[in-house]
Amino acid sequence: MNDYAEPGGAVIDGAKIPKNLLGCLTETDFSLATHETLAKALEQDGYIFGRGLIDEGEVEAARNEVFQRLGEVDELEKPFENGIFSGRSRRDQLHLDRGKFWESVSSGRALRKVTNGSTLHNVASKIFGRQAVGFDYLFLRAVPEGRFTHLHCDAGFFTRFTDKVLTCWIVLTEIPFDKGPLFIVEGSHKYQDIKDNFKGFDVDRDKEKKASIDADPVAFVKQRKARFLSAIFRPGDILFLGMYTVHGAFEHHAADSRIRLTCDIRYQPKSEPLDPRYFGTELGGTTGAGYGELNGARPLPEDWHIR
Repeated sequence: MNDYAEPGGAVIDGAKIPKNLLGCLTETDFSLATHETLAKALEQDGYIFGRGLIDEGEVEAARNEVFQRLGEVDELEKPFENGIFSGRSRRDQLHLDRGKFWESVSSGRALRKVTNGSTLHNVASKIFGRQAVGFDYLFLRAVPEGRFTHLHCDAGFFTRFTDKVLTCWIVLTEIPFDKGPLFIVEGSHKYQDIKDNFKGFDVDRDKEKKASIDADPVAFVKQRKARFLSAIFRPGDILFLGMYTVHGAFEHHAADSRIRLTCDIRYQPKSEPLDPRYFGTELGGTTGAGYGELNGARPLPEDWHIR
């Protein structure tokens, strides 16, 4: 991992991550995996990481579909497929409703073939050991330079009706360390204080509390005698993680102006109760504000909110 991290290095909130605090995510070969081996990996590590699970052509089609829409609102330079951030935006001038615009981008046929297609459905079903279903509501992220994601776990967003939910993070562009890849805090799914703190917490209902963990990431990892587990990600890679696995994303600090494109979808057993915020049509999302509540709905030059 120390060699992986160069030359760009891993950075979060302007601070470079010491090499001794970086570790490699364990890779799983899904072609050989059974329900038992996948369930064991999830229990042991708090995540399941697979290389190149999504077909390369399908990933390219989804990426170009999203880049085309971003280019049409002047957020990417031509040719749009290169994903070069323009530093400009006409999103608000061309679309009166940010949420409706981002919902339309997130509903693209090529993107949905990746997120809600048979490949991920079959893998999620194998992990659960029963038929799975993917959320209709997606968290698509186009990430320019300067953005990172704070430490958090996902329980407060998605466990209102069932805690048998997994996040699936899908990689749509090359993500070396200077592009701000996702990281997992090693062994964090077993932190009892994190479980106690976030069990029963609901971001929408418990507004006095934040989902983000208010701690310096490096200090947090050192205190736990853990590491940041990550990788140099490639298009088509996927990462499943549990609701109490602490994670975030390093800072995008590359100098080439290429945006990082990823998408989150959640999967759960089909037999579990479905949260109407995330399934069906006219989706309210976490707070009822629809797709407009997402950082992705903000024009690329605009800063993100923190929950």
